[in-house]
Amino acid sequence: MDEIWQYADRARTQLGTADAPVISYTGLWLLLALVAPAADDRAIIEALGLPAEQARETAEKLIAEAHPTVAAALGAWLADWVEPTAALPVDVEPLPDQNTLNAWAAEHTRELIKTMPVTVDDDTMLLLATALVTTPTWTDPLTIEDGRLVLRKSLQAIVETSIGPVAVARPASRDGVDVFSVIAAPDVPAEDVWVAVAEVIEQYAAGAVSHLSHPDDLADGHAWTVKRERREYVAYEAPEPNSVVFTTRLPAWNADAAHDLGIAPGVVAVADGIAARLPEQDGGIRFSCAQNATASYDQHGFKAAAVTAMAWMAGSARPEYVERKIRHVQVSFDRPHAVVAIARGGAWDGVPLFEAWVTPEMFTTAEFDWPSPSAPA
Repeated sequence: MDEIWQYADRARTQLGTADAPVISYTGLWLLLALVAPAADDRAIIEALGLPAEQARETAEKLIAEAHPTVAAALGAWLADWVEPTAALPVDVEPLPDQNTLNAWAAEHTRELIKTMPVTVDDDTMLLLATALVTTPTWTDPLTIEDGRLVLRKSLQAIVETSIGPVAVARPASRDGVDVFSVIAAPDVPAEDVWVAVAEVIEQYAAGAVSHLSHPDDLADGHAWTVKRERREYVAYEAPEPNSVVFTTRLPAWNADAAHDLGIAPGVVAVADGIAARLPEQDGGIRFSCAQNATASYDQHGFKAAAVTAMAWMAGSARPEYVERKIRHVQVSFDRPHAVVAIARGGAWDGVPLFEAWVTPEMFTTAEFDWPSPSAPA
């Protein structure tokens, strides 16, 4: 789904969210695409990468598509005192109270998100929301040493990119979602790391990156050391003589984030298009667009969910949006790195579900809750 990857790039730049703890650009893309026919088609093509009707069809197909661990839903609610002046692009239900909306968020995110990202009141005219959730488990639980996760099998590689070599780790999952962790040199800005992430995914899709991929002149790097050593293996598990063997230490982590998405690509076009179908208000019609997102990564798997909502309210004219960017302090050990979860198979194949910029503040101590497989000698 190149259009969603490209949208994520544009939104990340426009919102300044390269170092967001967790965010789902796909959740926003789905919301905008589902109501795209209400907006100017040129603006939709520029923002979403597809004509409005095609964008809606794509979003509808994704929501309807069965997937082992990815689920998406649309909610649309209209206040009983609002009579649209033209047909809305989605079917709507009566606008309920906040508790009912919060319950909808929890129901459609497997209880990972308990609140709708916008608050409704007597001025709320229309509310649209998408929910997106994925909960893949690793094929084999990761081992734990000194409070850190240890990956010995599955994809581990050193990959050359436009920003230099990066280390890549991807535990195997049986659930149709690949979760890549990518770490670059500590002086590389977060926004440039995401460029490298896209290059890694492109190389992986082309078969140019696989387990144990590394440069011919492999040597110590910014996040790895290379040592020559002798180790004993069970005969049938022993690698070839002089082989390269990877062991990757990863943090367990969790993150919650709330985002104001009002200046994201396509949001204003959709907001204006929908507002034109609502009855005029003495004080004008304002809108908001926000997302609540959560993610966690531990020895058993990855969980992430996002609820993205747009609301139209009677009241003052549209508020001004001021772009802000907050950078997290990077520490000298267990450095920040990028994580992206990508769906495999069916209509969802290749869709980047969630991004996370994992910082030490998000790390948690990995603890056993069942016996872990023994590590090789």
